[in-house]
Amino acid sequence: MKTIVTLTILLAACNATAAQTISVAGDAEIRVVPDQVVISLGVEVRAKTLAEARRENEERVRSVLAAAAGLKVQKGDLQTDFIQLGIVYNPDGITPQYYYARKSIVIVLHDIDRMEEVLATSVDAGANHIFGVEFETTKLRQFRDQARAMAVQAAADKARDMAAAAGLKVVGGPTGIQSTQYGGRSWYGNWWGGGGSHTMASQNVMVDPGPGAGPSEGAVALGRISVTAAVSMQFRIE
Repeated sequence: MKTIVTLTILLAACNATAAQTISVAGDAEIRVVPDQVVISLGVEVRAKTLAEARRENEERVRSVLAAAAGLKVQKGDLQTDFIQLGIVYNPDGITPQYYYARKSIVIVLHDIDRMEEVLATSVDAGANHIFGVEFETTKLRQFRDQARAMAVQAAADKARDMAAAAGLKVVGGPTGIQSTQYGGRSWYGNWWGGGGSHTMASQNVMVDPGPGAGPSEGAVALGRISVTAAVSMQFRIE
């Protein structure tokens, strides 16, 4: 009986302690102008033999890379990113209908105003798929740090405001803090196969027409990259 009484007192003390804390979430967003663009292209060739498909695919890929290099795209900003060989059968499941060779090319372009020129030239050179275009900032780490600091401040302010509204006050600094989310980059486009979106986990950049983002010289209006952060924090109140 004595043990039960002691346990009851301990549970009451724990509940009292829990009742003197507050948990809050804070989030922040920074909109920045992108300073580079990643273009993902594909070259697909279908032929009666696999050797023929491979040969023509290689020729087209070399032509696309040469065309990009001719537009002053640096060699380090060009890469072949995906290779696939395969066969498609007729409905009988036995007779080959055609063989295919697929290869994707990724171009990192630091002069965003030349994006349309690079796209058009690449298609003329042999690319027959445009998987997507991704706008990025090379200062992502800096903006993420700023967004995270803003999220922390927002959570602290929220805790004080909520405590004051309840006739209480925050005592001391946070007793716990977790980074729950951040964003500032995204993957893009439709890839070989099902044609669905392929998204990299834990990264979610959004490019949309932000305020003050006027049209560029081409037909593309640059938006803003939304760099986000979210945190959860716990404080003691009395």
